[in-house]
Amino acid sequence: MDREAEFRRLFDAHRAAVHAYCTGRTGDRQTAADLTQDVFLRVWQHLDKLRDMPGDGQRAWIFTVARNLSIDAGRHARTLTETEDAVAREPASQRPGAPASAPVIAAERVAVVGKAIGRLPEDQRVALTMAAAGAMTSAEIAAVLGVPAGTVRYRLSLARHALAAALDDYDRQGEER
Repeated sequence: MDREAEFRRLFDAHRAAVHAYCTGRTGDRQTAADLTQDVFLRVWQHLDKLRDMPGDGQRAWIFTVARNLSIDAGRHARTLTETEDAVAREPASQRPGAPASAPVIAAERVAVVGKAIGRLPEDQRVALTMAAAGAMTSAEIAAVLGVPAGTVRYRLSLARHALAAALDDYDRQGEER
């Protein structure tokens, strides 16, 4: 198989999962897209080495690179804070008949969810993002992360309960105001 065809095969097989993984690690789709590009640049640079590996070894190498690059990016970026600031500055649209406070409440709820996602343990945040942003099943996530599918479903359940609890707390505080 020629070099370009081998690269295309690896890219097509792993792109979506790598992007979802990077999104889970960084919390930002654009940063994840940049990291995914960097991962596949490394794949291209080391393609001769990857050709000699079995399929599982290739996947492990690719995700090790993705993990290392996302750790480096996390050290240099404050992605969550920047995202929350951007959302807070974003004007919310007003529905006819909605109270004037609706855009403020909507922005606050988005911020509450963002903060709650940021407080999740990394394993839950990664699984949640791979499922939501990557549109991956628990079996697909399990294969990428090397854990049982039941573990992924448990992590997703914990993450969703934590987000629901954060919104419930916010709503209760609103009722008390």
